[in-house]
Amino acid sequence: MSVLRIDGLRMRLPETARPLLDGVELSVAEGESVALVGESGSGKSLTSRLALGLLPSGAVVEGTVAVAGEDVLAASPARLRELRSRTVAMIFQDPRAGINPLRRVGDFLVEGRKGARARARELVEAVGLEQRVLRQYPHELSGGMLQRVMIAGALMGDPKLLLCDEPTTALDVTTQAEIVALLQSLRRRYGTGLLFVTHDLDLAADVADRVYVMYAGRIAETGPADTLFSRPRHPYTAALLAARPRVGKEAERLATIPGQPPDLRTALTGCAFAVRCPLATAECHTDAPELIDQVACHHSRTGAEHA
Repeated sequence: MSVLRIDGLRMRLPETARPLLDGVELSVAEGESVALVGESGSGKSLTSRLALGLLPSGAVVEGTVAVAGEDVLAASPARLRELRSRTVAMIFQDPRAGINPLRRVGDFLVEGRKGARARARELVEAVGLEQRVLRQYPHELSGGMLQRVMIAGALMGDPKLLLCDEPTTALDVTTQAEIVALLQSLRRRYGTGLLFVTHDLDLAADVADRVYVMYAGRIAETGPADTLFSRPRHPYTAALLAARPRVGKEAERLATIPGQPPDLRTALTGCAFAVRCPLATAECHTDAPELIDQVACHHSRTGAEHA
């Protein structure tokens, strides 16, 4: 069963020349971990926030975003509040921006929930913290501890879907590894579907069963994590993988992707990646490729992994 299913999602703002999201198709099954990767501005965070019904002002949206079978784009404000408290939750990038610094951690966790003290104690222990943190204030905790509190807070309503918007970016490498291991453990324990938004491909490989690669508001490629990272079929995926720093290699200049992502003020024709792609032909500049057999590329059968 899908706890998140996005079909034909398009979103445009009045001041942009092209859609911010253009035909996005994505799903997360119960208990599954899915990563959404791509450069900054590709539409990753925007896609995940739409699963909470969070739309930018003036946005025009088409398609469906179904959480546990219910289209959040068609839900009333009252129903959205209920979904956010019980069915879907999000962990944001900066834990200190998501918690009131003037309130104790325990008050933050049980706010608006009757009889939730026992649940708060259970989850605090589940995320590897001692119950004494319930009596502490946010400034008394480290960044890693506070992110664990945010994870506990997201799980308070037993959500079927957990959205993680780069939740380890502000943490050191050791703490990042601990948080990722914790999320995986909690996913298996509670059967929660996980959508993990990140620009870190190595992190996505560690956390995800499946991966979606996003570029300029479109899905460029998707597939099982091990297959996609070992045999990328889209030139953009291959270029991202080639640009990763590698431990143990002699010092050398990192590979880069030439050019810049397309400007929102410029309309797109053809493939959004064409102007930066080494395999681009005239067809790529005029005809936008459809997502067929998990890849949106006119040259997916000509060895994009060697780009």
